[in-house]
Formats: sequence, structure tokens, C-alpha cells
Amino acid sequence: MNKFDERYEIRLALYQDTEAIMAFIDAYWKKGHILAKDRELFEYEFVEGKNVHMVLAVERKTNSIQGIFGFSYCSHCAGKRDLWGSLWKINEQHDNIPFLGVELAKRVYALTGCRMCLGNGVNPKTALPLRKRVLKDKTGKMEHYYCLNPSIKEYRVCKITEPQYLPFKGQDRLLEVIEFGSMEELTEVFDVGGEDAYPFKDAWYIEKRFFNHPYYKYHVFGLREETGIKAIVVCRVVGARGAQVLRIMDYIGEHQIFAETGRFWRQKMEEAKYEYVDFYEFGMDSEILGEAGFVCRKDGDANIIPNYFEPFLQENVDIWVSYQYDGTTFFKGDADQDRPNTYVPRK
Repeated sequence: MNKFDERYEIRLALYQDTEAIMAFIDAYWKKGHILAKDRELFEYEFVEGKNVHMVLAVERKTNSIQGIFGFSYCSHCAGKRDLWGSLWKINEQHDNIPFLGVELAKRVYALTGCRMCLGNGVNPKTALPLRKRVLKDKTGKMEHYYCLNPSIKEYRVCKITEPQYLPFKGQDRLLEVIEFGSMEELTEVFDVGGEDAYPFKDAWYIEKRFFNHPYYKYHVFGLREETGIKAIVVCRVVGARGAQVLRIMDYIGEHQIFAETGRFWRQKMEEAKYEYVDFYEFGMDSEILGEAGFVCRKDGDANIIPNYFEPFLQENVDIWVSYQYDGTTFFKGDADQDRPNTYVPRK
């Protein structure tokens, strides 16, 4: 029991808290935010049975929510229940105890029993310093790689002033790329969660996140050689200005085999006339990406490879991460970094 417990009830949210949480998001996070308006998306992101994946600070005197710390699980595996931090907000218009938000982030471990709490898309000006100095997390910036379609004469999504086309590595082993139409097809040939990883993603997570998403269509590819599937790559097609690109959202499995995929990405670009393929990642070997023909976008790069498509912004964007264990990997689709941002009322 400390000063926070005296003033607030700090607990996991329940389903009956949903409307109050959505109202809090609308009032103190962003007016009209999609998670304040779209109940279906909110429940997909945070609700599981009678529970809502948020730590709340409920002021005892007013019985009002004064802070939220949202999260989403990477797995249901005991001992490896890692989670992503999500919405993290305190009511700054109220006279709350300083560092209430930090207290919520600390409490998530005891309340959930998670092994680690990871941050993807951490605000470098506000949340990142707290993660680093107060919570003692390790921090870093994701690398942004891209592979241009050389047959495109005029790029509309990206802005290319210094075009770079790296040669891709010839395949040292027989590689086949296959697309899975369901989780059942995937688990028949790939042992999801066969090896521990940081974070640990199990079959429950992959099915919910990529096969059962209420809005987005994801493509789940398996990288197969003679001895079987070695890794899976998850992609999503996005578009702007009448053009389309292919974005790599997740990667699970052996890293080295990605070096053999250069020919596959070029074939996909040629077939569908994608402007480029891009890949935000943290924790992979840069040589592997280079061998597949991917160029790393550097700070101050003259080329612009957009990240925001809802709404579309033609600008480079850095994505910052926080983590606890060495060897942790991050990808664009982790946490809430590939979530709808524009609310469209259902008819």
C-alpha cells in the first residue's frame, strides 16, 4: 500500500468499464479518436472475455478514471506471456499525483504476470525518457528498409530523388514461398512458437492478429526449403495517390533465410506493379536485409518512404522502441503500429 493506493484503485479493467474508457480516450487522448468511436475495433484490440486489457487508476473519491495503460498480449503461453504497451495516458487536467502514469506501467507486471512489457511507437519526447530513466528499459530506433520497383517510371507514394537499386543475392538453397489461407494451413507445416523468442508469439496471437483482423487483409507467407518452413513473413498492401506498395508487417522464424527472398519480392512488385516493398525492423542483421536487396533509409535521407497512410503523409517517420532483454526484435505490425486510424461509421 502506497500513496497511489490511498487515492486510487489501481486495477485491471473489466468489460463494464468499456464505455468509460472510450470516453476517457475521447476526452484526454484525442477528440474523435477511432478507439473512442469504434466499439468493434476497441473490443478487438483490448477485450478478452470479461476482461479489458488496460490498467486503470480510478480515483476513490470521485470514482472517475484518471489514468489508463493499455496493452495487448503476444501469447497465451504460461511463462512467456509478453505484452505490448499501447494507450498510456493520465488526465492532465486534474490534480493527479505526479508519476501516476509510471506507477501504472510498473503495476502491469504484478497485475498480469507478464514476462516483459514492450513499447513500439514510443513517443521520443515524452514516453521514451520515462521508459529509459525511470523504468530502466533499453531503447532504440527501428531501421527502415525498402526495395524499389525499378520498372516504375514515376513514383507517386514515395519520393525518390536518389534512386538506389541493390542487387539481390542468388539463392544458395532451394527456396519456395507459399501463402497460407488459414491458421490451420500454417500450423500443419510450421511449429509456431517452437523456439523461445523475445517477444514470444504463439498461434493464438498470429491467428487473432493476422487471420482474424476485422478491417485489414494480411498475407501470411511461408519461406520453405527442402527440410520445411523456416520462417513466416506477414505483409499488407496499402495505397495512396492511385498507387500501391507492399509492407512487411511481421517476421517469425529463422532470420538468415530472409536473405534468399530478393527474387520473390521483385516478382511480387512486377506482377502487382507495387512501387516498393518496405520493412521496419529492429534486431535483425543488416547484412541479411542487404543480401535480399533492401536499402536502409538513413537519417536525413533525400528519399521519402512514407509510413502514415491514414491519412497519407509523404514524409519519413522514425519509430522508437523500448524493451528489457537483449535479442528482442520489433516489426512494423507489432503493438498498435498497424491499426486503423480513420473512423468510418458502419451502416
